[in-house]
Amino acid sequence: MKKYLIICLLATLVFSAFAEGIQEVGGESMRAVIKKDYPANLTEKDRIMGAIMGVLIGDALGVGCHWYYDLAILEEDFGPWISNYVDPKMESNNRWVTVSQHRYELGVRAGDVSQTGLFIIMLLESVAEKGTYDRNDFAARVDEYFKTIDGTNYQGRYTDTAIRQTWANRHNGISWDDPEVGAIAITSEAAQMGVILSALYYKDPERVAKETFSNLRLFYRNDFAAAASVPYDLHVAGFISGVPLTDIKKYYGSIDRSVLSKYARFADSKSQIETGKTAWNPDLQLKKPYLISQIYGAHCEIQQLLPAAYYLIHRYPDNYEMAVLSAVNGGGNNMARAALTGGMSGAMNGLSGIPERFVTGLKDHERLLKLAEKIADIATKM
Repeated sequence: MKKYLIICLLATLVFSAFAEGIQEVGGESMRAVIKKDYPANLTEKDRIMGAIMGVLIGDALGVGCHWYYDLAILEEDFGPWISNYVDPKMESNNRWVTVSQHRYELGVRAGDVSQTGLFIIMLLESVAEKGTYDRNDFAARVDEYFKTIDGTNYQGRYTDTAIRQTWANRHNGISWDDPEVGAIAITSEAAQMGVILSALYYKDPERVAKETFSNLRLFYRNDFAAAASVPYDLHVAGFISGVPLTDIKKYYGSIDRSVLSKYARFADSKSQIETGKTAWNPDLQLKKPYLISQIYGAHCEIQQLLPAAYYLIHRYPDNYEMAVLSAVNGGGNNMARAALTGGMSGAMNGLSGIPERFVTGLKDHERLLKLAEKIADIATKM
């Protein structure tokens, strides 16, 4: 009996020690060490390819489980923690199940990108072919895609507000050069597309600001969208250049102020990334960081998405997987949140820091890798 009690006591001690260090699903011990650095010894090519693949992977991880605003239903449909690509559901209690059904009926499956992802790939293809950002060439590709949809939401892989409004303006004969061609929406599609241009021009922040703004104006005509999107893309360029997370404000401050005032007119937008530092405050730590979406908002507006993405790259600066999966498991517009998080975290951790299952599980990944490598080769030689 005495021997039995000793064995039980030892087993209890071992289990207690294990339990102290273990992460619960989607959560973590409150003793978790908060890091502030991401890998410093990566090549710029690795970071460029990481940013490009990172934004596409983030998008694709969210497609199958998109627009679940009730996290209990998200768990009901996909389990306690989504850890990989998933198929859209044909049957669900989710109030946005019709979007999932639409995508499933179109043949969208685990590893496919969304319509926004298709636009990112169009821009990637254009830049790879032209060796530079050719606005007219990209716009022509968008026009070709517009011929395949009718401007309503249940078209393509689901057509969101900014694209519907832009489609309508083009359908009504408004030129791509007309400042009114874009939408009045405040979503994040242009910021996500801008990752490609950040990767291409990362050595020249002023050029990043100019070209991402120019591309944004194809789809948006309001200054608010630009003021949030352009700084985001500049941050991606900074991370590709290896700027430490703790120095990102200094990096942004080194950019020509006249350029910033022209392309990102609201000064506070440049410092929005600093909201992510709350992840480093021991008094403000979330035991389940994915719930940051419930604090900043889980909807489609960029002012809700970016603070959560900034928080997650601060919380997991050296861990692409946890940063992006936390964005996915936060529900709502997790697709855009994960794409925005993935673009930054991919730049920080490089392609080498993205789990292989995410890369190989992405549809058409071999071709996309070749395109990303071509952009990297062009960019590093500039």
